[in-house]
Amino acid sequence: MLKQLTQDYIENFNAKDLEALSKMFADKFALEDPVVKRLESKDKCLKAVSDIFTSYEKLSFSAKNIYVDNKTSFIEFILILDNTRLEGVDIIEWDENNKISELRAYLYDVANG
Repeated sequence: MLKQLTQDYIENFNAKDLEALSKMFADKFALEDPVVKRLESKDKCLKAVSDIFTSYEKLSFSAKNIYVDNKTSFIEFILILDNTRLEGVDIIEWDENNKISELRAYLYDVANG
């Protein structure tokens, strides 16, 4: 089930579907990544995601691999933002209602090996 929910997250992000993502996020959702550092609260996190969606004309988020362990998903991803290619891992924590309670994004330094 969590693998399918993780795939749904990827599809919704790719579609820039903020409403669908909002339904996937728990009320006490937290986002951590190299740009925003750490945001806590669903509203603040949705604003940050919305800013990504409006800042880039071309956005492509794809999974190289998806792993699930208990209530945690790991997405090994490629993210294209206009002419920038990023690779990394998203770690998604799921709550008891199968909502995303926390997402931590880590980027590989592909330029320096």
